[in-house]
Amino acid sequence: MQQPELGKRLTALRKEKTLTQEELAEKSHVSVRTIQRIEAGQILPRMSTVKILLQALGQSPESFFTNPTTTMQTKTSSSSPNPNTLLIAAVAGAIYLVSEIILGAMDVAWFTSSEKNWELWTNLVYIALTIVMVVSYVLFARGFIILSSIFENQLLKIGSYLMIGAITGLAILDISSLSTTDLETLAIPYSAAAVITGTLSILFGIALMRLQDGMGEISRVAGLLEIVMGCTLVTVVLFFLSYVILVPAIVVEILVLFRGYEYLSKSEA
Repeated sequence: MQQPELGKRLTALRKEKTLTQEELAEKSHVSVRTIQRIEAGQILPRMSTVKILLQALGQSPESFFTNPTTTMQTKTSSSSPNPNTLLIAAVAGAIYLVSEIILGAMDVAWFTSSEKNWELWTNLVYIALTIVMVVSYVLFARGFIILSSIFENQLLKIGSYLMIGAITGLAILDISSLSTTDLETLAIPYSAAAVITGTLSILFGIALMRLQDGMGEISRVAGLLEIVMGCTLVTVVLFFLSYVILVPAIVVEILVLFRGYEYLSKSEA
């Protein structure tokens, strides 16, 4: 379905539900400006955006697109992701956060200790926690890869894969540093890792902000926190602030995934 027909039909459906554009924006989390431009026929929106608006209007895509010559094809329910995958991703995010906090505390203890050689069992605990951290982050990031497909956000998909690579690389660096007693030899690799991870965090944050039309204001907050965290890492000297921002950033990102879970669950209902 092309414009302006799409805009006219959405406008008629909205008025039939006695909703203002502002009320529809609040229900759908699509910005008022986007709704105005769609209804005016100024833009041809993504299919994901149309489905979000139709869901807020209580209309299924199948019944809305009754024209057999429509050029905007809807996806069948069988191709929709399982909502539980996003719920698993949210739980994995919580596990990732807890493991990062514990590992961060162990790092501080290692850097401030005069004795750099840990006992074997301590090294094994650190390695095990690092593996748990990486695995949980992969599952966590997978949730955003799924959201990138639902809301056609290619940047989010790229950013998620790059962040998986960055977290994995940082974990390898952490484990390899266990055998190092000279802090000066770690300055260059960790500085480089901070700059790379920070840059990718900024990219990931921008991608999260692009979810605002689908996930609402919470995705914008998540994106801003990720960008700020990335900026502290890029500076290197302010890297310690990233540990402070990490907690609220991951918590908000978990909430974004949970909102995505609710969205998928309603779509399948």
